[in-house]
This record gives sequence, C-alpha cells and structure tokens, in this order.
Amino acid sequence: MSLGVGPEAGFSSEELLTLRFPLHRACRDGDLPALCALLQGSPRSDLAAEDSFYGWTPIHWAAHFGKLECLMQLVKAGATVNACTTRFAQTPAHIAAFGGHPQCLIWLIQAGANINKQDYVGETPIHKAARSGSMDSISALVAHGAQIDLRNASGLTAADLAHTQGFQECAQFLLNVQNCHLNHFFRNGTLNGGPSILSGGTSRKRSFEDVESAGVKKARTEVWHLELDMTLVRPQLEY
Repeated sequence: MSLGVGPEAGFSSEELLTLRFPLHRACRDGDLPALCALLQGSPRSDLAAEDSFYGWTPIHWAAHFGKLECLMQLVKAGATVNACTTRFAQTPAHIAAFGGHPQCLIWLIQAGANINKQDYVGETPIHKAARSGSMDSISALVAHGAQIDLRNASGLTAADLAHTQGFQECAQFLLNVQNCHLNHFFRNGTLNGGPSILSGGTSRKRSFEDVESAGVKKARTEVWHLELDMTLVRPQLEY
C-alpha cells in the first residue's frame, strides 16, 4: 500500500511502520528482542502513540496479533490495559476478543482490563467475540463476569450478534447463560460441579433451533493469526 498524499507520500506501509511506528511493527511481528530494545530508548509517550493506519497504540497491535509476551512487556513499560482509541473508543480487550486470542484476553482481564467497556457503537468485548464467532473468547469473558445482557447502539446483545452472524453455537451458549442467570456463577463451563452448559439444553425464553443448518457457521475455537491487511481489520472497525 502506498499513500499518495501528504508527508507520507511515496512510502509503503511497511516503510512507514519501520520509520514512524517501530513499536507497532515489533508488536505485529511478535519481535520481543526488538520491542525490548525500543522500549529502553523510547519516551513513555510512544506507548500511547496511535498509528496512521487504524489509530491503534502498540498494545492494541499486540492484542490484535495475539502477541502475549509483547503485551506483558508493554504493560511493564507503562502501557495501560484500558487504553482507548480516539477514533473508535476501543480497548485492547475489544481487539483481542474480536481477534480470537483468549490467552491475551485473560491476561488483560487479570491485569485490570474493563471487560464491560462499551465502544463507539456501544459494544463490549463480548459483543466483539460474538461478532467474530470466537467461542474461546466468549467463554473466557463469561467466566470472568462479563455482562452478556448489555445491548449495543442497535439494541443487540452478544447473543443477537452471534445469531445474525451465523454463529449459532455461540448464540445458544450465550442464551443458555443469560436465561439461567449464570452470569455470576459460571466457572470453567460448569455450575456448582454440574454438567457443562456447553452441552446445551432448552432455553426458557427463546431458541435458535429453528435456524436452517445451511446458515449455521462453526464457532471459532482456534486462534487466528491475521496479517496486516485493511480488509481483515475493517469488519471490526466499521460496520
């Protein structure tokens, strides 16, 4: 990608990352030695610098690409786990949940991330996980007390989003939790030693059983490693 206007004209995205956003690039690549070296010589203000591509800080890049060790080093250097982007009001937890990186998400939560923070369209991290069909991220958020009944600016819950995106397994899981009022009691997929609610069960309020199988997508249970490509990031940022 080449930018044709302004002071960045004539430079490719890779060149700009190297010249202007080396911390961001190190986080994208998971280059821990380079990141540590850069952190030693960079002012703390660089930790909050938003790139000219997506408006993310280094910790958002680490969250998006699932680079846990980079996340840890950034926070150790002074980055905040609740850093909120100027453009879309999204935190690293939003980014990690959408990207399907439960290990990063859990670490962020344990480090103090606000998992019920709403972004510019009223969505929390669990909305993002549901939107992308990441069952691992959904499970991690539910286990740590995420509010699954919050609605976005369009009036949709996480279960509604999973349903509209075709992730019926995720939708039914969220409905089972919501309908049984398990928000504050769910631990590792079980309730008081009982059977896993992942096994399903009949919803007392509503069910998606009548959805045609042709429209059902398999929930994501693996970690996605996305490349730096605006077409891959755009669905998260603008809908």
